[in-house]
Amino acid sequence: MSKPNIEVVVKSPAPPNLHREGRGFSRQELQKANFSIEEARDAGLIIDLRRDTNYPENVEELKRFKKEYEEYLAEKEKQRIEARKANAKARKEAMKRKAVEEKERVKELEEIEEERAKIQEEIARREAEEEMEEAAEEELTEEELEELAALEEGADLISEIEEEKELEEFEEDLIESMEEEEDEGEDDETKIVKKRPDGTTRIVKRVRKKTEEETTKGVKEKAEKKE
Repeated sequence: MSKPNIEVVVKSPAPPNLHREGRGFSRQELQKANFSIEEARDAGLIIDLRRDTNYPENVEELKRFKKEYEEYLAEKEKQRIEARKANAKARKEAMKRKAVEEKERVKELEEIEEERAKIQEEIARREAEEEMEEAAEEELTEEELEELAALEEGADLISEIEEEKELEEFEEDLIESMEEEEDEGEDDETKIVKKRPDGTTRIVKRVRKKTEEETTKGVKEKAEKKE
């Protein structure tokens, strides 16, 4: 609804040589139409307080204008109320939309935190499994080391037994050789080379005892008999 228009009709009572057109409604015309000066000025009417005339057509025009202007103001107020309602509704919808968005954001953050917690849990589980596997490997290595140490101890024991056995054999051979050398006469010697398991060699001397005829005494007696 647009603002109503109004035109003022003014007749100058002055003689033609003093002709002057009026510029607005007079105070008397506004009073007849129940218009105050403030209301007229707020409505955008031109008021000419210098005039004291009262034209019926201006009064009727003011009454018509006032009626239409009041309808115009009521319509504008209605529009303002509707605009306020629309703004309130829009704000309410915006608040609801914001609340929904905030709820979705919180839900998304919770999902992210939950996913992060799952990832951390999975990482911790894998690290625990790796630590258990490493511990198992270390235990297996220790067992292998113990077995290897046991084998080495067994090998060292066998080597010591073999060395003791060879030493006993050598001592026996040496004693036997010394006993044979104490017999009369010089006996033939036989050297036997024996290889040890560790790669070294040892010489065993075998002495064959000479017969009575082969000794120096026997040869001498044999020569005397021939004479």
